[in-house]
Amino acid sequence: MAKNFNEIVNDSRKSLDIIDSHALNNMIESEEDMVVLDVNDKEDVEQRGMVKGAVNISLGTLYYKADADVPDDFKDERIQDRNKKVVVTCGLGLCAAIGGKLLKDMGFKDVKLLEGGVTKYQEDGYKLEK
Repeated sequence: MAKNFNEIVNDSRKSLDIIDSHALNNMIESEEDMVVLDVNDKEDVEQRGMVKGAVNISLGTLYYKADADVPDDFKDERIQDRNKKVVVTCGLGLCAAIGGKLLKDMGFKDVKLLEGGVTKYQEDGYKLEK
């Protein structure tokens, strides 16, 4: 049976730990060892901004940039440690859910989804950086 975007997002969310903006901010302030990963396209991120310290790897390239078995020049070293905590985000948290599920499927052990994405993070009073 074919699935639409919302069904894929909802299925993806089921496999992830979901955190809110306040939890992420506490993790950042306590300097927790993690990667905050924004999976939106570079143009969107440049216009909107990202969570402080986040890295940007678009969802379309995450498939190979997080893969341990591709040639080194295809990988992104910032997202190779499968034991490191990863908090995935995007504008609304929809593409981030898909990206988070992908990482779990690739063997990442501790993947969290930022509920509502950076839009909710900003609405909750936290600043984005450009």
